[in-house]
Amino acid sequence: MMHADPPTPPPSDDLPDFVTAEERSELRAALDAVLTPLRETALEAARLIKHLGGRIDAMSMDLARDAGAVARDAQALAAVAQDRATTLYRATPRAAKLAQVGAVLLARHRWLRLAGAARGDLALREEDHRDLAQRTTAFAAQLRGGIAKLGQLASCRPDLVGPIWASELATLQDDVPAIDVALIRARIEAELGRTIDEVFASFDETPLAAASLAQVHGATLLDGTAVAVKVQVPGVEDLIAADIAALRTIANTLGEVPGIDLPILTDELSRALTAELDYLAEAESLRTFGHGNAAVIVPRPVAGASSARVLTMTRIDGERLTTWLERASSDERDRLLGDLVGEVAAQILVRGQVHADPHPGNFLVTPEGRLALLDFGCTLELGSTERAAYARLVLAIAGANHTAAARELALLGFSADAPEQLVAVTASLIGALRPGTSTAELDWEAAFAAQIAQAKQLGGLTIPRSFVLLGRVLATIAGLLATYKPNLQIHAVIARHLAAAVA
Repeated sequence: MMHADPPTPPPSDDLPDFVTAEERSELRAALDAVLTPLRETALEAARLIKHLGGRIDAMSMDLARDAGAVARDAQALAAVAQDRATTLYRATPRAAKLAQVGAVLLARHRWLRLAGAARGDLALREEDHRDLAQRTTAFAAQLRGGIAKLGQLASCRPDLVGPIWASELATLQDDVPAIDVALIRARIEAELGRTIDEVFASFDETPLAAASLAQVHGATLLDGTAVAVKVQVPGVEDLIAADIAALRTIANTLGEVPGIDLPILTDELSRALTAELDYLAEAESLRTFGHGNAAVIVPRPVAGASSARVLTMTRIDGERLTTWLERASSDERDRLLGDLVGEVAAQILVRGQVHADPHPGNFLVTPEGRLALLDFGCTLELGSTERAAYARLVLAIAGANHTAAARELALLGFSADAPEQLVAVTASLIGALRPGTSTAELDWEAAFAAQIAQAKQLGGLTIPRSFVLLGRVLATIAGLLATYKPNLQIHAVIARHLAAAVA
């Protein structure tokens, strides 16, 4: 019987200096618990592949007189074998690396807790959280792919991860190590079937931004038009496939985790990342958002210089939204944040197409003071029924009609063991939308704390799939309003959109 070799422990150089000999032993034991099932899975797959190969040989001998059947069966079996081998080849090393990184971070967390206990402080200090957040961010930047993308998503939810973690993870938005420009140029030429000089009059070697899945370079077209060229990182498709395979392998290894549906989370991540790698779909989203929209500026795609992995679009120059807000006058902040709230309301309630990647790096303010939206790789479609239900929900909460609010929540797909608690949480979440309420007068910190406390009391909570993305959009906007406190009555800004949705 074939036995798996014991997993090789990670090199000691990969472990932080503060980890003691006992901790190293515990760490290796934890890694063994994760890696051993992975190795056994790989060995089982190898035995299966060998068995498949034997079947192909036998089939070739038995069916030699029917060459066509042999070819078809052999190709089918070889495809199965190759698929299994490729999946495990991708999954096992990536899963092992993720397990190792996780173990190192857990060791650091344990050390910080022990150091705090020695001081008589059981809670982590702010500097401890920042230390862990910086280490996690550095690992995510190195790993890139789906892991870095998860970090980006988390940075948009300070209400869930805290302001320190959100601030550190935000550097993953456009502060990921850049890819060698030679690889970027090679990918552009391979995708477009022409040399760089045949497409662009100039091409900037230094990227405008480098993120986990793509890199953006400034360029000019042959007619002099300034453009931004978004290029999918070479090999990121395989890296994403590896992350998904690794997450599925880990999910199968861990089994059930209380409160977390790992298979569904993995499927959602796979779906979102696959959509974000489709630049043809993103180009269509740019055209749709830009058509007849005078409220915001959206880049225009350039079809002749784009493909499924290269997206060339007109360049929009401006400042990052948060940078602009920091130096703007109170009147300017009020106006621009009002424009932003109105645009998001129009997307959700009227147009039904929502920009669902709302981190601050995707909002620019032009020199003329207009709001621009970038990066349409992640969008959300809402049908007229959903749009009307959300509008009626806001109106029911504004009118303190809890029976109607409960009905609309159920229609949208929300449910909980105690429906009245769900209504109360919803009323708290959208309290800022009541007529006469100014965002400048709200105690946002107390409101967030109360909402989190109420949400923790909910049992059996189910939310519709669309709200996974929509909730991120709303939380990001709420974070901006809480930070800059504009003198803004949201209900007055969105009233016409509510009316249009229920008409």
